[in-house]
This record gives sequence, C-alpha cells and structure tokens, in this order.
Amino acid sequence: MTQTSENEVKLVMLGEAYVGKTSILYRFMSDQYSENLGSTITASFYKKKVTVQNSAVQLQLWDTAGLEKFKSITPLYYRTADVILVVFAVDSIKSFEKAVRTIEEVRIQRPKPNIILLGNKSDLNNQTKEQAESFSEISGYKLFWVSALNGNGIQEAFQEAVLSARKSECDNGKKRKQFKMVKENEERKGCC
Repeated sequence: MTQTSENEVKLVMLGEAYVGKTSILYRFMSDQYSENLGSTITASFYKKKVTVQNSAVQLQLWDTAGLEKFKSITPLYYRTADVILVVFAVDSIKSFEKAVRTIEEVRIQRPKPNIILLGNKSDLNNQTKEQAESFSEISGYKLFWVSALNGNGIQEAFQEAVLSARKSECDNGKKRKQFKMVKENEERKGCC
C-alpha cells in the first residue's frame, strides 16, 4: 500500500460522468440512496473506518469527476491509490467502452495498477454483461455487478478492494525483502 499509515487504504473512483460513482459512495457511506446528488467537480474526499478480517482499516475514498474537462487532473488522485475502482453503467455499452479507455490511460501512468471494475445500475437491463465479463477474464481485473439504488454488491466490492490492497502490500513487501537480500548478498561478495 502506498498510504502513510499501515491501516489506511486509499481507494479512487474513476469513470465517466453519470455512471453513479457518487451514488455508490453515498450508498457505501450511509447505506442509503439519494436521487439528489449532483455531479462531482474535480474530486470529493471521504473517510470511513471498516473492519476487514478482524482488523480496523481507515479508508480514504476519492470520488473523481467524470466530466471530460477534469480528465487532466485525475492522475493526481490515482497515482498513489492502493486500489482504483473503475465504474461503468451496465445499461450503456458506450460507458463500458469509456471505462476500458480509462484503464488504458491509467496503465500509461501506472504499468501495474490494482483495478477493480464496478458495473453499476445492475438493477437495470445489463447490456454490457458479455463484454465486461470477457474483459475481466482477459485482463485479470475483478468485476462486481453493483447497484447504488438497492445496495446489491456494494459492501462486497469495497471489502474486496481492501483485501486486494492488503494482498498487494504483502506482495510488495516480499519483493522489497527479496531485493534487499539480493543486494546484501552482492555487497558481501565484493569485487575481488
């Protein structure tokens, strides 16, 4: 994890405007739905303490703007994210295609990002099911069908995000330890 505290996890929501990023976060934070949430301008920040595997974790939740005019600043938010949640609306193939392009843009900045796909509005007719499941299988990114309206899948998606961040931290810790051991062995050998 890239955060400052061992028990903090930074999650960033990406996706085009009106796919429901803010509604998903509102549902996660309050277990309620509101039709009166406006568009996010630049980004909004929330904190929530959760318990995952009997351990308290402080979540830093960043909701980024999906409007095109704000796209140039979104890398500032996801560069240091532990997990990037890429959201699309299941009733719009165009929304899914934009989510894939967003992932491509993220991969330019971060070659191995920790990404989870959220297909929001799962209470509606799913026009993206085949494409999204195929993309998830090929890319290795986990996919959750969620609904901010009725809450389906929201808690599970965020729990997976925390577990994914922790697994990534463990993997990175092992790599750092292995690198340190190799470096120490090389120094001991000397040059002569």
